[in-house]
Amino acid sequence: MDLSLIVVRLKAQLGALRSVGVSVDLDAAIEGVVAMPAAFVLPLAESGRDMGLLSQTGDCVTQAFGVLHCVSNRRDAQGGAALADLKAHRLALRQALVGWVPDATTGEPVRFTDGRLLRLDGDGRLWWIDQFELITYYWSP
Repeated sequence: MDLSLIVVRLKAQLGALRSVGVSVDLDAAIEGVVAMPAAFVLPLAESGRDMGLLSQTGDCVTQAFGVLHCVSNRRDAQGGAALADLKAHRLALRQALVGWVPDATTGEPVRFTDGRLLRLDGDGRLWWIDQFELITYYWSP
Protein backbone atom coordinates (compact mmCIF):
# COMPACT_ATOMS: atom_id res chain seq x y z
CA MET A 1 0.00 0.00 0.00
CA ASP A 2 1.47 3.33 -1.08
CA LEU A 3 0.62 5.70 1.76
CA SER A 4 2.64 8.54 0.25
CA LEU A 5 -0.23 9.35 -2.15
CA ILE A 6 -2.55 9.78 0.82
CA VAL A 7 -0.06 11.99 2.67
CA VAL A 8 0.38 14.22 -0.38
CA ARG A 9 -3.40 14.52 -0.71
CA LEU A 10 -3.83 15.42 2.97
CA LYS A 11 -1.06 18.01 2.89
CA ALA A 12 -2.66 19.64 -0.16
CA GLN A 13 -6.25 19.52 1.13
CA LEU A 14 -5.91 20.05 4.89
CA GLY A 15 -4.06 23.30 5.42
CA ALA A 16 -5.13 23.50 9.08
CA LEU A 17 -2.88 20.58 10.00
CA ARG A 18 0.57 21.54 11.24
CA SER A 19 1.96 18.04 10.76
CA VAL A 20 1.08 15.16 8.42
CA GLY A 21 3.12 11.99 8.19
CA VAL A 22 3.20 8.20 8.02
CA SER A 23 3.64 5.85 10.93
CA VAL A 24 3.67 2.08 10.87
CA ASP A 25 3.34 1.88 14.64
CA LEU A 26 0.45 3.37 16.56
CA ASP A 27 2.33 3.62 19.85
CA ALA A 28 5.30 5.34 18.18
CA ALA A 29 2.97 7.94 16.66
CA ILE A 30 1.27 8.61 19.99
CA GLU A 31 4.51 8.75 21.98
CA GLY A 32 6.27 11.03 19.49
CA VAL A 33 6.47 14.78 19.73
CA VAL A 34 4.10 16.37 17.24
CA ALA A 35 3.05 19.86 16.31
CA MET A 36 -0.72 19.92 16.70
CA PRO A 37 -3.11 19.54 15.11
CA ALA A 38 -1.53 16.56 13.40
CA ALA A 39 -2.44 13.49 11.39
CA PHE A 40 -0.61 10.22 10.79
CA VAL A 41 -1.51 7.75 8.06
CA LEU A 42 -1.17 4.13 9.15
CA PRO A 43 -1.51 0.88 7.20
CA LEU A 44 -4.05 -1.33 8.98
CA ALA A 45 -4.82 -4.43 6.91
CA GLU A 46 -4.85 -5.89 3.46
CA SER A 47 -6.77 -8.85 2.08
CA GLY A 48 -7.19 -10.30 -1.37
CA ARG A 49 -9.52 -12.58 -3.21
CA ASP A 50 -9.34 -14.24 -6.58
CA MET A 51 -11.55 -12.64 -9.22
CA GLY A 52 -12.17 -15.99 -10.89
CA LEU A 53 -11.08 -15.00 -14.40
CA LEU A 54 -10.54 -17.81 -16.91
CA SER A 55 -7.87 -16.27 -19.13
CA GLN A 56 -5.66 -14.61 -16.52
CA THR A 57 -5.11 -14.38 -12.79
CA GLY A 58 -6.70 -11.39 -11.13
CA ASP A 59 -7.03 -10.34 -7.53
CA CYS A 60 -9.34 -7.87 -5.84
CA VAL A 61 -7.32 -6.37 -2.98
CA THR A 62 -8.98 -4.54 -0.10
CA GLN A 63 -6.58 -2.18 1.65
CA ALA A 64 -7.52 -0.66 5.00
CA PHE A 65 -5.73 2.39 6.34
CA GLY A 66 -6.25 4.74 9.21
CA VAL A 67 -5.73 8.42 9.76
CA LEU A 68 -4.75 9.14 13.33
CA HIS A 69 -5.77 12.62 14.49
CA CYS A 70 -4.13 14.47 17.33
CA VAL A 71 -5.72 17.66 18.64
CA SER A 72 -5.05 19.50 21.86
CA ASN A 73 -7.24 21.80 23.86
CA ARG A 74 -6.19 22.29 27.47
CA ARG A 75 -9.25 24.39 28.35
CA ASP A 76 -11.15 21.24 29.27
CA ALA A 77 -9.51 18.38 31.19
CA GLN A 78 -12.35 16.01 30.24
CA GLY A 79 -11.69 16.49 26.51
CA GLY A 80 -14.95 18.13 25.46
CA ALA A 81 -13.21 21.17 23.97
CA ALA A 82 -10.71 18.97 22.09
CA LEU A 83 -13.57 16.84 20.78
CA ALA A 84 -15.27 19.97 19.44
CA ASP A 85 -12.00 20.95 17.71
CA LEU A 86 -11.71 17.44 16.26
CA LYS A 87 -15.09 17.68 14.54
CA ALA A 88 -13.86 20.16 11.92
CA HIS A 89 -10.70 18.13 11.25
CA ARG A 90 -12.69 14.93 10.72
CA LEU A 91 -15.08 16.64 8.32
CA ALA A 92 -12.20 18.08 6.27
CA LEU A 93 -10.53 14.65 6.24
CA ARG A 94 -13.64 12.95 4.87
CA GLN A 95 -14.05 15.64 2.24
CA ALA A 96 -10.44 15.07 1.16
CA LEU A 97 -10.56 11.28 1.01
CA VAL A 98 -14.07 9.86 0.56
CA GLY A 99 -14.71 9.40 -3.14
CA TRP A 100 -11.11 10.14 -4.13
CA VAL A 101 -9.51 7.58 -6.45
CA PRO A 102 -5.71 7.44 -6.01
CA ASP A 103 -5.25 5.49 -9.27
CA ALA A 104 -8.27 5.21 -11.57
CA THR A 105 -6.56 2.54 -13.67
CA THR A 106 -6.36 0.04 -10.80
CA GLY A 107 -8.82 1.01 -8.12
CA GLU A 108 -12.08 2.31 -6.77
CA PRO A 109 -12.85 5.37 -4.64
CA VAL A 110 -11.79 5.55 -1.00
CA ARG A 111 -14.62 4.99 1.46
CA PHE A 112 -14.97 5.64 5.18
CA THR A 113 -15.48 2.55 7.37
CA ASP A 114 -15.36 3.72 10.98
CA GLY A 115 -13.77 5.93 13.59
CA ARG A 116 -13.07 5.70 17.29
CA LEU A 117 -11.49 7.44 20.24
CA LEU A 118 -8.11 6.03 21.21
CA ARG A 119 -7.21 8.15 24.21
CA LEU A 120 -7.12 11.48 25.95
CA ASP A 121 -3.71 11.84 27.53
CA GLY A 122 -2.55 13.92 30.48
CA ASP A 123 -1.24 16.67 28.19
CA GLY A 124 -4.76 17.40 26.92
CA ARG A 125 -4.08 15.66 23.61
CA LEU A 126 -7.00 13.78 22.13
CA TRP A 127 -6.18 10.87 19.80
CA TRP A 128 -8.82 9.65 17.36
CA ILE A 129 -8.52 7.27 14.42
CA ASP A 130 -10.68 7.26 11.30
CA GLN A 131 -10.48 4.16 9.16
CA PHE A 132 -10.86 3.99 5.41
CA GLU A 133 -10.91 1.30 2.76
CA LEU A 134 -9.60 1.23 -0.78
CA ILE A 135 -10.26 -1.58 -3.25
CA THR A 136 -7.68 -2.13 -5.96
CA TYR A 137 -7.30 -4.72 -8.69
CA TYR A 138 -4.26 -6.65 -9.79
CA TRP A 139 -3.92 -8.73 -12.93
CA SER A 140 -0.89 -10.92 -13.47
CA PRO A 141 0.77 -10.71 -16.88
